[in-house]
Amino acid sequence: MFNPLTAIQDAVLARHVPEVNAQRRDRKREWFAHCLHSLKDAELTQEEIDAHLNAMPGRYWDSVDQAELVWGVETIHKFLREVARPESPATMPIIDMRHRAKNGATQLMLCTWDRQGLLAKVAGCLSATRINILQADIYTRADGIVLDTFRICEPEGQPVSSPSRLQELGFLIEGALSEPPRFASLWACSRHKFLSAASMGPPFISFDNVSWPDATVLRIEAPDRLGLLYDVLAALADLRVNICHAVIDTDDDLARDTFYMVDHDGRKIVDNATLQGIRNTLTNAVAS
Repeated sequence: MFNPLTAIQDAVLARHVPEVNAQRRDRKREWFAHCLHSLKDAELTQEEIDAHLNAMPGRYWDSVDQAELVWGVETIHKFLREVARPESPATMPIIDMRHRAKNGATQLMLCTWDRQGLLAKVAGCLSATRINILQADIYTRADGIVLDTFRICEPEGQPVSSPSRLQELGFLIEGALSEPPRFASLWACSRHKFLSAASMGPPFISFDNVSWPDATVLRIEAPDRLGLLYDVLAALADLRVNICHAVIDTDDDLARDTFYMVDHDGRKIVDNATLQGIRNTLTNAVAS
């Protein structure tokens, strides 16, 4: 039964949620600022710490913990030190991997300059090495530095621990992000297109503009195949759709992927014609 009092309470709460979230983020950022200052080493400057605290998007502070925060700041420091070298290409990414006990998987952190199709290229390299992406958090600082974290595992679910596997993956990602891209990386990311594909029906695609306050939630369900995630992300990149968070779930050869996306201006995608265009493009990409 409809309860007018509950409806009023919900409306008041919804109106104040952004304010409450902002206050919580500010408190968390202040605490992390204290942690970074106390952990600052001889190489990490105050300017670098302040840049990270002030330039990361608000949603970063909702999920980051202290260990990942320090790891991220150190990774950006390595990136800036590398690109400052005269002989270093400006597109050089910094890639680091760690095993974190809290989720039992391998975490891959990538730092580089933002560019079109970045996430699709990384997904293509992971697919080429038969490494699964379980989750991806995509952050772009106000100064254009990308700090992306991927939770990955082997096809059987174990952490990615083989040094040769990690070396191969790093080589492919560096090649895919170089300008021009290395042929080996291009071939590895797209070779699935030259294989005979099994007949696939249309995917299930849905959009949700209610669950998240600052992103459109896209859900795709389709039979899994080699290169599926790469094709989906490449199609979204061609449409100039930005992914800020992704949860990748494959079970019994069925991919159930969720993407939190915004347009190129960082806003929700609410126009029905635009959403239908995304649906049509993704349907073709999945079936190709």
